[in-house]
Amino acid sequence: MSLGPGAPRDSFWCSQGLASREAFESWRRWACAVMAQLDIELADEARFAASFQLRNLGPLSLVALTASAQRVAHVPNSREGQFQLVFCRRTPIAGRVGEQDFQLTEGEFVLVDNRRPYEMTMSAEHEAIDVVMPGLWLERWLPDPSRAIGRPISCSATWGLPLGSLLIAMAGELDNAPLPRASLADQLGPLLALAVGDQSVGATRHRTKLGARILRVIEERYAEASLDPAAVARSVGISKRYLHALLADEGETFVEALSRTRLDRARALLADRRFAQVQIAEIAWRCGYEDPSYFARVFRRRFGLGPKEWRSKQLD
Repeated sequence: MSLGPGAPRDSFWCSQGLASREAFESWRRWACAVMAQLDIELADEARFAASFQLRNLGPLSLVALTASAQRVAHVPNSREGQFQLVFCRRTPIAGRVGEQDFQLTEGEFVLVDNRRPYEMTMSAEHEAIDVVMPGLWLERWLPDPSRAIGRPISCSATWGLPLGSLLIAMAGELDNAPLPRASLADQLGPLLALAVGDQSVGATRHRTKLGARILRVIEERYAEASLDPAAVARSVGISKRYLHALLADEGETFVEALSRTRLDRARALLADRRFAQVQIAEIAWRCGYEDPSYFARVFRRRFGLGPKEWRSKQLD
């Protein structure tokens, strides 16, 4: 297998007949040459088997591959501006791009950026189609590709369906296609843009729902003095980093959302005649404040009156 400068030529490779070690080394060299610089860990090197078919699509490279269970990790190198569209055809892929985790099930795509670290784990023999594309080409169709990185797209979605069909057809019938390969590549671009746009609507709704769940957990647990972002993130089932990003979408920080919830509850209790005999320190404690003096300061900063003055004004 020889891959010189410029676009790779069509080629086919199979591990059949090779010793497992030789097959793995050949596989690793090919993957690093065509897709990205990868560290590859095999689940069972003695039984390693794989095959790939590489097709040149003008500005793009299309790879149809089958391989044994493995984990791949990419550390960015000098090959800037290159992206990969990974289409899972068999066996789910657990992945991570930067700080974002994703799960790719059969019939889903994900876009990864070779300028960012990523890793993927395939727990059994898997089959995939991988399209390697230059950033300048991709940006003709996706002006901001970063919005789509690491976000699975289903081929059952409205525009994911024709995109998946095109990839499958190109992987199997490219030689019989009635159009030049570069023209087929140009069909892929707008379909990818449509699929990403279709997905972004669902992703926005999903983020909105997660943001609402975060605020609901805060409202349920505001009385816990030790409540912190990590505890709320665990309750929602997301990372702490993602929690902060979702709250930013709502226009608040975690501290602001928690403080607002606690102070609103304290204000309501202080204005409730049923709690007129409850000490202000007790009200503070019920609302998650262990230090009554601090509670009084933040209450005055928010409402313009201290807790005692507020209560008197409301109950008079």
